[in-house]
Amino acid sequence: MNDRKNKIIEILRRERRYVTASELATRLSVSPKTIYRDINDISKRISSEFRIRKKESYGYCLVDVREGNWDKSDQFEHLEERRLNLLLFLLSITPCKTSIQKISERYFVSQSSILNDFKHIESKIKAFGIHLTKENDGTCLKGNQLAVYRVMSVIIESYLKQSGDSFSQYDIPDFIKGIKVVNGNLSKIKKLLHEIQIDYDLVLDQPYYLTLFCSLLSIMEKRTNNLHPLMGDEQIYEEMDNKSAIYQITMDLTDKLEKTYSITLRKSEIYHLYYILKAYKLNCRYLIDQNTDKVDKKVKLLAQQLISTATQNSGYQFVEDEDLKQRLTLHLYSMVYRLNHNVYIINPLLKSISVNFSSIFDLVKLSAQKLVKDKIYDKQLTDEEIGYITLYFQISYDERFANKIPILIECTSGIGTSHLLSGKIKKSFPNILVKKIVSQQRINQSDYEDIELVISTVKPKGMIDKPTILVSPILNDDDKYKIDQFIKDYYKKQLILPHS
Repeated sequence: MNDRKNKIIEILRRERRYVTASELATRLSVSPKTIYRDINDISKRISSEFRIRKKESYGYCLVDVREGNWDKSDQFEHLEERRLNLLLFLLSITPCKTSIQKISERYFVSQSSILNDFKHIESKIKAFGIHLTKENDGTCLKGNQLAVYRVMSVIIESYLKQSGDSFSQYDIPDFIKGIKVVNGNLSKIKKLLHEIQIDYDLVLDQPYYLTLFCSLLSIMEKRTNNLHPLMGDEQIYEEMDNKSAIYQITMDLTDKLEKTYSITLRKSEIYHLYYILKAYKLNCRYLIDQNTDKVDKKVKLLAQQLISTATQNSGYQFVEDEDLKQRLTLHLYSMVYRLNHNVYIINPLLKSISVNFSSIFDLVKLSAQKLVKDKIYDKQLTDEEIGYITLYFQISYDERFANKIPILIECTSGIGTSHLLSGKIKKSFPNILVKKIVSQQRINQSDYEDIELVISTVKPKGMIDKPTILVSPILNDDDKYKIDQFIKDYYKKQLILPHS
């Protein structure tokens, strides 16, 4: 075959997608008719180990019959598929750099096409806090590790959904949702994780499954492309316990990955896999001792202070919920380990939690930030972690405070009298929630927000439009009757409003 026909074969071999006759003609500076003749001639002469597949309206692709390397599941049929694959590659090698030339060779398209791909990718990743940098020594994506894993996870989730996997709870963005995820490495890593779970009778829950998936893909791409992370990534936080089950799982997973890709993992990469699996063990209800007496005292104190701060910030008496204290302590036990070892788990339900439980989510986030500000805890909690903690507080809220009527108690300056009144109200009216107790001298307009009733021992100043009941500090029978009537009217309106 002549040189042009060999170039056609090379283009189809490297492109790994359907290429139209017009595109081939443009690249080779000939007419489409010439391409048609060449393809026909190539089809007659080509080895039995290969064949050219034609697809109407898509063009031609080269199929490796012998090894099946170029089956339909590994071909880019659309430009968007290549761009999504490129985005996943760039995410996987972050923070390492690569050159436009190498990317051009990887996808066998012109450098100008790659630059156009970059513009498309840049417009899609801004919302995730990631940006593309093109410098003299190479091109890379920049953003914190969690932001990178978030985007990687939604691409992986989309792939899992397309391949028939049952769990796909992540909110997949529109620019990913409608595009086929073409990447043969995803099926290989999925197979590795499946084998590990079968061999060791594990059921990795979704956050750890996705985090481990992202880590394995990142390690593989860096090693196979001979890319070296920054020296800061070499940090070792604790030695592995070579007698533990987690160690055996880690080494087996490492061995499988190295054999699959003919690579050698670095020490820091093996340790990182170990940390992820150990964090999973600490988080797993079936593996952790439910007795909080064995939990580190600092973690217990952190749980108590978070609950106390949330109580102060909201008026909801979370401090009275012993179940919340125990559940949150166990959760923070594994969370502290994760944050101390730079293990950032993905929260597939983050958007749903932040939207559906927005008040509690904001409360937890504000309370966590205050702990850092007051130097009670030295690490900022990620939104992923805030989302998980929110669920514990939301359960407590739903069980103890939901459908209760939030009130404010207003008094003169006698704080003892107001707390005595608060105790009597709580005892007499379990469906009332005392959110705030404020002296009239210090009350602000903002104190009246998020409450339905003011109970006051002193005549209000007239700065509010909330219902107000004037009572005696000892809460006599007439006072109780007025409060009881308000409660009945309040719930009656709640039943009528949805139908009005």
